[in-house]
Amino acid sequence: MIKQFLIAMMLCFLSAKGQVNKDYGAIMASYPKTLSARSLAAKILKDFSTDRERSEAAFYWVANNIKYNLNVYHDLSPKISFRYSDEEDKKRKILAIKDSIINHTLQTKTAVCEGYSQTLSAIYTNLGFENIVINGFVRNSIIDIGNIKKEVNHAWNMVKIDDEWKIVDATWAAGSVINGRWQQNYNAYYYDIPKKHYLKTHFPKNRKWKFGNKLSKEEFYDQPIYSTEFLQTNLELITPLKGVITKKESKELTLKIKNLGTVHKILYVTSSSRYAQKPEVNFNEGIGYVKIKSLRESNRLFIVINGEIHMQFKLLI
Repeated sequence: MIKQFLIAMMLCFLSAKGQVNKDYGAIMASYPKTLSARSLAAKILKDFSTDRERSEAAFYWVANNIKYNLNVYHDLSPKISFRYSDEEDKKRKILAIKDSIINHTLQTKTAVCEGYSQTLSAIYTNLGFENIVINGFVRNSIIDIGNIKKEVNHAWNMVKIDDEWKIVDATWAAGSVINGRWQQNYNAYYYDIPKKHYLKTHFPKNRKWKFGNKLSKEEFYDQPIYSTEFLQTNLELITPLKGVITKKESKELTLKIKNLGTVHKILYVTSSSRYAQKPEVNFNEGIGYVKIKSLRESNRLFIVINGEIHMQFKLLI
């Protein structure tokens, strides 16, 4: 019996501010512009000595040499359809599709998240690392709060280094969209994403890759939006942990933030305000209490700390 199979291509991206690792860049600057996954792995094996260095070097190369394809992102999610006669035939054809995605990514130096993740997986395999491409869900804007997706919208990687699974996302590390244009801007945070923050931004389809966390898909989508800048600090939001602020809650909204101190200059911006406003802030036993007013006729709330947006909430008032 001939069966049909559809593969939905994941397209998601995130705007993020990056930082550059000059050591990897300097060493890899002389690499040829066109490389296969195997030849790139061979160069990495020669130039770097530890598994940690090699895995991060591969990640760095993919994030810094592959540009995000916004044209594909703005199109409707493409699907690849094929027929197969049995499971072995299905596996062969899926492998051929993956190889095609990897070859296209390396030849054109452009991709969406499926291309980034499959290419990085191929390099890791050639380096001898156990790894897997993870399909799942991500959120990166206020629109996503409470808006539960049925179909997976992103792909990233897990790689095992020194008997520990590391979470890596080369797509989100690669750059950002500014004024509708994508700009390369490396962000090292997305190599070895801390597991304590993992489910604030990513939610795997297979619960095995939640590492025992009990957070549900609904709870994942109900969270505020956390920026990379926030996740790289020691700050921790205690309340509210839901990203939707109701009319009743908005009357006396207080954010409790652990480790917030006088070194943190905090402001808030709403969709109806022309300027950033200063909240009332008090401190007690390592916790900052941020009291926010003037939320009338607004549907979005942005929390700004030291000049960077750290959290976003949806207002229903």
